[in-house]
Amino acid sequence: MNFGFLTEDVKVTKVAAYASANTTDVTGTSVDMAGYDGVVFLASFGTGAADNLIHAEQSSDNSSFTDIAGSEPNDAGASSELQFVDIINPAARYVRPIAVRGTSTTVENIYAIQYRAKTLPQDNKIAGTIEGEQLINPIAGTK
Repeated sequence: MNFGFLTEDVKVTKVAAYASANTTDVTGTSVDMAGYDGVVFLASFGTGAADNLIHAEQSSDNSSFTDIAGSEPNDAGASSELQFVDIINPAARYVRPIAVRGTSTTVENIYAIQYRAKTLPQDNKIAGTIEGEQLINPIAGTK
């Protein structure tokens, strides 16, 4: 039963794990957009810098990717450690993020949140990767 939890309405996927300090790009795993209208990629940089940016690429066959025009934030400042790209109705079925590190920094993680799912509820609990709880009218007490 769908109670209106955000975690039942979206699919959350970790598409890139921690990458130690460097200046090389970090390419996230692609997500299949079949069954979803949109996706937002969230990238966390260890150090904010104007040349550390995220953008997205797309592919119809999940092998030949091309940049998505306008997907790189143009107002990311020197202290922007968390950046996102939000895409509705991409032109191709597969989409992936690229974290560009112009200044040596870590990339803490990159997550994809796919939304407007055609099938509900979504199941985001993946043993060893993503776990959580959903509460309705919680009461005070022990954890």
